[in-house]
Amino acid sequence: MHAFSIVTIGIFIAGYSTARWDLVTRLYELAIFAWDHGVVTRAAKGFAVLSVFFFLILIPVQRIAVHETDQHPRTAGGGISAREQLKRRGSF
Repeated sequence: MHAFSIVTIGIFIAGYSTARWDLVTRLYELAIFAWDHGVVTRAAKGFAVLSVFFFLILIPVQRIAVHETDQHPRTAGGGISAREQLKRRGSF
């Protein structure tokens, strides 16, 4: 390899490692800032509220929907479309 290529690769590696270290230190500072300002607790509270909402409202609604679809199954191709019903009534 030429000396120019080795120097270029060395500069690239030095710059890359410096940029990575800068990102890591900024992430560390951001984590400390978030902890000091209660971001972690607020996020945990929000997660807890959304989880309770999901378990108390969405799961029972889903279970009711499954129960109703099991009680009243629709046969594939057995029914007629709304357009066809309107045509038969003369409303369309």
